[in-house]
Amino acid sequence: MSGIVQIYDAELNPTKEWIAASSGGVVTLLGSYRLADPAGKVGIEVLVGSDIDGRPVQLPLTYRAAELHSEHTLSEMEHSVLGRRWVSNALGDPVAVAAFIRVILEGDDAATRSDGVPAALVIRGSGDHSQVSVTEVELKEATRQRAIGTVVVDGQRKSFQLYLPHSLHRLHSSDSEADPIRHNLIGWLPSMPEKQRVVAELSLED
Repeated sequence: MSGIVQIYDAELNPTKEWIAASSGGVVTLLGSYRLADPAGKVGIEVLVGSDIDGRPVQLPLTYRAAELHSEHTLSEMEHSVLGRRWVSNALGDPVAVAAFIRVILEGDDAATRSDGVPAALVIRGSGDHSQVSVTEVELKEATRQRAIGTVVVDGQRKSFQLYLPHSLHRLHSSDSEADPIRHNLIGWLPSMPEKQRVVAELSLED
């Protein structure tokens, strides 16, 4: 398990619904899934919903007490408990990228919320490592759906490409790990485990 994330009973301005609609084209927000920052300083959340055509979509975000990079800032937010927060594209945030890589390689799942609210998607990485050290993420390129750079995994510097599609497509047999350097993060609605979708893809090379 990816740990426990602290959730506050707080008022947000703007709301997550507004951020999801304005930054991700999300018409109906279903909820989210969370990953944990080991240092406890960065909130990592992926909003999940549907677009105007009813297709399932996701919007990966991070929340910080100070702006990381203006290029990746989506909005400022007033949090009634934590104060001002900066909402950013998660693929431009090294902390979030490291968390996604670790979860995928370890075959881990989402973090548990302290308020007991279940994740909108159940997620599971395709890796089988019992414990992986993921450090020193250096981003060379980052967009809303893709991060490219280098990372130190268990002491070895590797090149990586992490892809989080905006639209969640169904998992097919061709998405299986025929390529040993490619890994997936799969997600499904708790009520429909048979309808699995690809929520992230990771490629690693020495």
